[in-house]
Amino acid sequence: MSVIDEVKKSGVVGAGGAGFPTWKKMSARAECVIANGSECEPLLRVDQQLMTLYGCEIVEGMKLVMQSTGATRGIIALKEKYHKAVIALEGCPGRDGIDIHLLENYYPAGDEQALVCDVLGKIVPESGIPIDIGVVVQNVGTLINIYRASKGQPVTHRWLTITGAVREPRTIIAPVGTPVGDAIAAAGGPTVAPYAVIDGGPMMGSESKGVVMKTTTSLIVLPVDHKLVRYKRKPIDLDVKSARSACEGCRFCTDLCPRFLLGHALEPHAIMRAVAYQAVEEIDPFVVAQAYLCCQCGLCGMYACPTLLSPERIIKAFVGSLKDSGAAPLHTRKRLEPHPERRFRRPPVQDIVSRFQLEEYDVDAPMVSDPLEVAAVNIPLKQHVGVACSPRVMVGDRVKMGDLIGDVPDGKVGAPIHASIGGVVSSINAEEIGIRA
Repeated sequence: MSVIDEVKKSGVVGAGGAGFPTWKKMSARAECVIANGSECEPLLRVDQQLMTLYGCEIVEGMKLVMQSTGATRGIIALKEKYHKAVIALEGCPGRDGIDIHLLENYYPAGDEQALVCDVLGKIVPESGIPIDIGVVVQNVGTLINIYRASKGQPVTHRWLTITGAVREPRTIIAPVGTPVGDAIAAAGGPTVAPYAVIDGGPMMGSESKGVVMKTTTSLIVLPVDHKLVRYKRKPIDLDVKSARSACEGCRFCTDLCPRFLLGHALEPHAIMRAVAYQAVEEIDPFVVAQAYLCCQCGLCGMYACPTLLSPERIIKAFVGSLKDSGAAPLHTRKRLEPHPERRFRRPPVQDIVSRFQLEEYDVDAPMVSDPLEVAAVNIPLKQHVGVACSPRVMVGDRVKMGDLIGDVPDGKVGAPIHASIGGVVSSINAEEIGIRA
């Protein structure tokens, strides 16, 4: 069986949060593979610890991706400040053909298109992806899972940081489908009540769906009245009303937009101006179509805007409408030049921390080496880009950790799911499969 087939069988998906089926990326032909170890979101600690503890597995995973894509060059990109990780990676044997590239501590260094520009000096075309210029980008956690898949190990657990208003911030190894409450308890439990939980980073994360998924990079516990929670919970109709009543037209959102700084035709201020002064059906289609270029990093609303308006949320709503209507991207230029001031318009991560009053939560979260033990899991049937899995078990079946319990229909894009604990299948519905230990 080829390594691509092993990766597909093992259910490996992008561990950085996007959840794109990894076998699909590995099936492309590329010139260069970049390992994304930038971990640009504030408060997260998981990737830097993975590089420190499992650096040589990352290198071996890189070799497998290079082999499958035909790439002759590999680069591990991480922040210069991750000193322990840099030392660990430099000490890995057999790193021939794989270089290390050090990044500055800015946001969003982990955006794959910004990363490609920083590492290779190349610009991904509008409405394109890195493979369009011969590059494959993989998260460092994904590379570990690729290496382990080559040894026959399916994805059953997830490394993630538990931080925020908890007693003992930790990075843990949790079975996929672990209830969020159990994960938080592993970090000593919450220090506030009531609380909200952000799945992912402060900028791009959203409120947790209740369980740990393959794509869960962190769980951030915050008081329900925290500034960040209030921002995340704003209804979209309030965003539109605010755009019409409070947008100053200052264009700070555009001037700091990472895609605009790459030369893409994305101008969030133009979208805000159109929403403020025109009915949606009257907006120039070329303005609306800019939404396809957005990476949803959140900088425009959560950092650049003086009044915390939400261009990224309005843009996300436009993207949904465009996809529902089947509209094709209108911005497809291939020859682009980065903005001459790009390097000087990249916000330091610490400024993001201060903007949303997260300083008290910006602390270490040391790795707990033993996997978390839980009494039950609820494993979602869809944790990836593509179609949901169909159950391959029945209620009452006994399963061992690693057994296949859900698979993607033939000919469809997706990734299978496996039992993350041993036990009995306790429930099956349209959304998830429950297993009781």
